[in-house]
This record gives sequence, structure tokens and C-alpha cells, in this order.
Amino acid sequence: MKKLIFLTFITLSMGLWAQDFDIYKRITDDKVKIPAVYSSTELNEFQLLSRDARMMDMAYAMIVPGYVHFKAKEHNTGYYLLTGRLIGFAGTAYSYYKLEKQGETIFGILNNKPEVPEVKTYKYIGAASVALVFFTYFYDWIHGKVVLEKKQEIIRYKYGFKLQMEGDGGVSLHKRVYPSFGVSYSF
Repeated sequence: MKKLIFLTFITLSMGLWAQDFDIYKRITDDKVKIPAVYSSTELNEFQLLSRDARMMDMAYAMIVPGYVHFKAKEHNTGYYLLTGRLIGFAGTAYSYYKLEKQGETIFGILNNKPEVPEVKTYKYIGAASVALVFFTYFYDWIHGKVVLEKKQEIIRYKYGFKLQMEGDGGVSLHKRVYPSFGVSYSF
């Protein structure tokens, strides 16, 4: 138990100080790169395009229920997930408290003694609550990532189609302008 607490402490302390962790190596720094933006792009659309669901967001979603949906600007779904996770935690705590009084645990192995229907009910409540906590986490991570990517695709399609229809579209994505001469002065 002491080793587990120590390992958790070390992992959390490293994770909290880390800027981000990825499985793959990042070649460019996305904080410095300035993308070409279409002139009628709204701030919401630009914010959605610049967001990615990364591994660090998966860790944040463990702690903050609905984090990925909030990042994808799906606030109602984020609040539903927050409510579901709180209900799951409350149900787990309630069943743990009730079962502890009777010397049982939520996932305890059935003993040879006959089980009281009340204990069985509390075990079902506890198991369902734990399942609800895990379901809301995985739903937040997987569905939130899908929603974010779908919104990004819609925005890219919208402005990609505009660029095709209007020709240049006010943004020179393909035509680069380079200076034809330069002046330098040195002492």
C-alpha cells in the first residue's frame, strides 16, 4: 500500500508539472506557428480548429468530468457528464457506507453465509455506480474526441469550399510572395 501511495504521488507530481505528454514526438511547436486564416472565420471556429484531443486531455478527463466535451464547446453534454459522474460517486459512497456497517464490500466475494437481500441491493447500487463513473469517463473521452474532430471537419469543409468557389479568397495559401530585392547596411 505504501508503494502504491508513493507511486501515485510521484506520478501526479510529474504529471502536474508536465506541459503535455504524447506517445509521438512533436516536430513543430504549435504555440508559435501562425496559420493562414480565412477573412470571415469567426473566433469560435478558429478556437475549435486550434484544439486537439491529446493524451493529456485523457488524464484531465479523469479528474474533470466532461472536460473533452467542454473543450469541444458541447457544454450541455459536459454538464450531463458532470452530473452523471457526481451521481456515480454519490452512489458508490452510499453503498460503501451501508455495506461497511454490515462488514461487506461492494465487490466482495460471496461468503458461505446466506446473503441478505438488503446487502445484495447495496452491492448492485455500488456496482452500478462504479460502472456509471467509468462509463461517463470513457464516453467523455471517446465521444468528445469524435465530436471535436467532426466540428473541425465541418469548418475545414466550409472554408475549403469557399476558397475553391472564390478562387483566392483573400488568403494566399498556395501563392507565396517573396521579396525581389533587399537592402542591407552595415558598419
